[in-house]
Order: sequence, then C-alpha cells, then structure tokens
Amino acid sequence: MIQLKITIDGITPPIWRSIQVPETYSLNKLHHIIQITFGWTNSHLYMFGEYENKIGDPILWEDSESPTLWDKKVKITDVLQNVGDELKYEYDMGDGWKHTVVLEKIEDGVLKGAKCLDGARNAPPEDCGGVHGYQELIHHRYHPEKDGYIELIEWLGEEYDPELFDLKVVNKELKGLVKYIREFDKENGL
Repeated sequence: MIQLKITIDGITPPIWRSIQVPETYSLNKLHHIIQITFGWTNSHLYMFGEYENKIGDPILWEDSESPTLWDKKVKITDVLQNVGDELKYEYDMGDGWKHTVVLEKIEDGVLKGAKCLDGARNAPPEDCGGVHGYQELIHHRYHPEKDGYIELIEWLGEEYDPELFDLKVVNKELKGLVKYIREFDKENGL
C-alpha cells in the first residue's frame, strides 16, 4: 500500500488530505479519490502532470491540442516510485485548482480500498474563482461589514465552513468509490 499527501497549491493555511491506497490503483481512481476527499463535484476537466504531456481521460479532452495519456492505464506507482516523489494534479481549468501529490510512504500489506487518514480544512467551493477568488470569499466571510458580503452569502449560503473537515464522512464516502466511478463514467458516456 502507498500513502499520499495531497495539498491544494497557493492557499495558506494549507488545505490537504493524507490517504492510503492499494499500489495497484490507477491515476483515474486517484482522481476520483481526490474528488471525494476534497468534496469537489467532479464537474470539470482534470489532468495529472503538465498540459503538454497530460495524463487524464482522452475522451473528456477530445478537442485538446496535445495528446492525453489515459489515466486508467497509468498506475500511481508508475509516476510516484520513491518516497518524496511529487505529481501535479489540476482540477477545473477555469479556476485552476492545482494540487501537489506527494508519495509519503510505501508499506507492505494489503489494503482493500482507499482510506483517508487525516486532512485539514474544507476545500474551496466550486467556481469561486480560483485561489484569488477563494481568498476574497474568505475575507468577505469574516468581514461582513465589507461590500459584497450579502452577495457572497446569497451565492454561497451560510452553511459553508472553511475550517470543516470530517474524516468519518470522507471515509464513509470512499467506501462507495466503485459505485461513484461507475456512475461518473455512465453520466459522461465513458
């Protein structure tokens, strides 16, 4: 089994998750695990690596100018082989949520599925405008006297808590990973 730490780039204090997965898992499964553990909606394009040599779903990237290596055919251990190795993951090309995935541990043992070990903070809401938009959102949330607070609450709702991370809820959702992937593939004609 392998242990990974995934951190959203550019945000302080950091938003991160530490997970364990079987070493047989593909990058496609890792993508879905990231979606679940961060609470993203899986409604935007994603890729691993850099655009010119991206790893992702070639069907979703069909109009791309550069080739896409199919993430279902690439194991996590194909690209992360030694403790400390890093891989970039980007979700939502408009907002540009860049993540750094670091291989923290390689251990013997059998793991039946993905497990989240720990994490910090709630992921930014979808479509909030990337790191800059998120910082502005947090500023308005904690400074209601500033212009824009009413509009923010109308858009975001009062229930969003940037400090919330519920490990039990995340692990419960990870138990449904296979079903989650099957439904995603079916909805997207994959």
